[in-house]
Order: sequence, then C-alpha cells, then structure tokens
Amino acid sequence: MARKKTAKIPEKTTSSSLIAALEEKGPAELDSFLLEGANDKIKEVVLGCYCSELVSLLLDSKKASVRAFFLRAISTCKRAVTPVVSLYSYRVYLSNPLPLSLKGSDGEPHTNYFALLGVNLNATDDEVDEAYKLLSKAHAPVAFSPRHRPMGEERLGEIKASHKMLKTPEARQEARAILSSHPDYCFPRRDAHWAEAAASILG
Repeated sequence: MARKKTAKIPEKTTSSSLIAALEEKGPAELDSFLLEGANDKIKEVVLGCYCSELVSLLLDSKKASVRAFFLRAISTCKRAVTPVVSLYSYRVYLSNPLPLSLKGSDGEPHTNYFALLGVNLNATDDEVDEAYKLLSKAHAPVAFSPRHRPMGEERLGEIKASHKMLKTPEARQEARAILSSHPDYCFPRRDAHWAEAAASILG
C-alpha cells in the first residue's frame, strides 16, 4: 500500500528578521507603524511573519493601533490576516483566565470544553462551528515557526476534541452535565465572545 505523502509546510524564512525589525522600533515608533505604515510594508509583515510570532508582538501594543493595523491589512491581504486576527482575539480572551480543566461529575479531570473554544454554556451550533473554524486556521502548523509548532499542534488537538464535544445540542448538554458542579464564572460569558470581536474586525 502506497504511503500517503505529508504536505510540506511552507516556511517563512523572513519572519524572525521582520519581527526583530519591529521590536527594534520601540513602542512609539511601532505604534506609528501600526497606524500609518505604508500598505506594502503592512502586507509584507502579514505575509512574511508566522501568525503566532506576529500576534505575540501585537499583544504588547495598544488595542486601538492593532485594530487599525488589522483594518488596513484586510484591504490588501484579508485571507492572510484572518488567522492573525483570530489568534489575537483568542489570546486577548485567554488573558482573562478561565480554568481550562475542571473536575467532572465522575470525579475525573476533564477539559473545560467551553472555555477552550471560548463559547458560552448556551452557545448555538453556529457559534461553536464559527469558533472552531477560526481557531483551527489560527492554530494550523503553518501559523507557527518550527520551534513552536509542537505547542500549536497540541492546542489544535485540544480545540478539535472540544469541538467534537460541543458540536451538537445533545453533545453540549452532555458536556454541561459532566461539568455541572462548577459555577458560571468558570465558563465564558455571553458578552465576552472572542469570535465576535474577531468578526467585528473582519467584517
């Protein structure tokens, strides 16, 4: 039987130098670049950097400047910037920590499927699917440098497992039953859906 070929992941050889050049700018100059940098330079950064490395840099910048950067990037390379916007919004959401593992009604530790996908206990099929779609692209191997790829693959595995547990109303009911002993503050609030924040930028 013929072995299935694994698709080669295209590496972004310019990512480290582009990130280093942005880091050298200092906060004020970086802010100016995000707000007013030339469109071709914005495109070069989005296309040339690994998604995860660019997001790590942007998390230290002003949110208003990052939003302006994203809106300008969308006009020139929407497809490439979509996983960056998604991962950035998700990482901002994760900065207000919720437990990603909880003891279940069976006494065993379980993934907090709702917190990992960032969806409310009463999320709809569409909300669960949209979160999964955005997160799976943002955690694809191509979004991470070779050094950080194993970490991205591990999180992607957790995201896929959480989607499987939450993708139907019956599955969500079962997941809620497993985690039913925990208070509401262990789960995402309806008004704090990171995917909506990403969608508001992506349009």
